[in-house]
Amino acid sequence: MASYIPDVSLKNNNSFASTALKNNTLSASEQKNEFLQLLTYQLKNQNPTAPYNNQEFAAQLATFSQLEQLTSIKQLLTNQSDLFGTLAMSIENTAIPGMIGKYAKAITNQVKLDGTNGAVIGFENKFNAASGNLVIRNSSGNIIRTIELNHSECMAGEHTIKWDGKDNNGNVLPAGNYFISAELNDANGGILNSTTFVVGKISSVKFKQEGTMLVVGGIEISLDRISDIRESAF
Repeated sequence: MASYIPDVSLKNNNSFASTALKNNTLSASEQKNEFLQLLTYQLKNQNPTAPYNNQEFAAQLATFSQLEQLTSIKQLLTNQSDLFGTLAMSIENTAIPGMIGKYAKAITNQVKLDGTNGAVIGFENKFNAASGNLVIRNSSGNIIRTIELNHSECMAGEHTIKWDGKDNNGNVLPAGNYFISAELNDANGGILNSTTFVVGKISSVKFKQEGTMLVVGGIEISLDRISDIRESAF
């Protein structure tokens, strides 16, 4: 005679269906297999003198069925999202090569000089400033050029400046990376925030694991930091 095994009741608060709803570590397939194994175990070893209540049993099955349906809906939405993402990326990657040779406005504080030509740089401020300077530093953080802004350049909006690639003494700076910042002040001397950018020719496109990169003025810029594509620098 088979020995009686204590009831592992489906009405217990630790039932599998309840646990499955809270468990984020198991896949839907693993949860289903655990549920079926537990169900088989319970039916096989139930107390013949106190069988499970059919209504409670049906309620547990309905709960698990709802879990499966929700999991299926979630998977369907995930698949659709992946499909839309792939479609958008395909369209994006098809259009990007046509941008080569055009000019892009890239949100960055970095600008690259080739040792011969200057660069188109700029900033955008949301509020009017009483005074301000566009400051350029080398890779060591030293200020090598300060461009004083006139009244119109201190007004709120986007301002583009052609930098000749020279330092404060009029010397042509060597090729390399430089960094720009707009230092704006209100009438009380308070500091106003601004966003800097460069405008450069798109020379190539790189598809990397972290995303699509455009080489703008010799600097790799992620596509999400490109705010404008234009035919000329100005």
